[in-house]
Amino acid sequence: MAKIKLKAKSRAGFITVRVLIKHPMESGNRKDKSGKIVPENHITNLILKKNNRLAAKAAIGGSISENPFFQFKIPGVKGDEIHFESIDNLGKTLQISKVSK
Repeated sequence: MAKIKLKAKSRAGFITVRVLIKHPMESGNRKDKSGKIVPENHITNLILKKNNRLAAKAAIGGSISENPFFQFKIPGVKGDEIHFESIDNLGKTLQISKVSK
C-alpha cells in the first residue's frame, strides 16, 4: 500500500516542495516472525517536474527509511504546477500533481 502526500508553497521566487511517501521500503535483508526473508520492495527513482519540465531527478536505494520524507527547493512562483513521481523496484509508479500556493 503506497501513497503520496505533497505540499508546494512558494515564497520569494522559490517553491518548497515537501513529499511524504507511504511505502514499506523493504531492503530484502529483514526476516519476518516465521524466519522467511521479506522480499525487496523499495523506491528506486524520484522525478520532480515544474510546469511539465524536469526540476529534479534522483536515484535512491533500499537504505532509505520506511515512509520517507523528501524536501526540494526549486525556483518558481505561486500557481506553478508541480508533478512528483516515484518508481519502485517492482515497477510500480506513484504520481501526484498539485498547483503551488
